[in-house]
Amino acid sequence: MSQTNVNVPGSGEGMGAGMIVGLILAVIVIGFLVWWFLLNGGGGGTPADSTAPLESLVQSILPSGT
Repeated sequence: MSQTNVNVPGSGEGMGAGMIVGLILAVIVIGFLVWWFLLNGGGGGTPADSTAPLESLVQSILPSGT
C-alpha cells in the first residue's frame, strides 16, 4: 500500500518575483524592437528612407498588385 502527498497551492498566492521581472523585460524588449524597426528605421539611414524596413515587410507579406 502506498501514499502520494500532493501540495495544492493556496488561492492567496500571486505571481512570483521571477514572473514579474520576466514580464517587465518582455515589455522592454518588445518596445525596443518596435522602436528600432518601425520608428527608427533600423538606424544608419536618412529620414527619406526611414520606412524602408516596414515597406519591405509589408511587400513580403502581401502579394504585389502590379
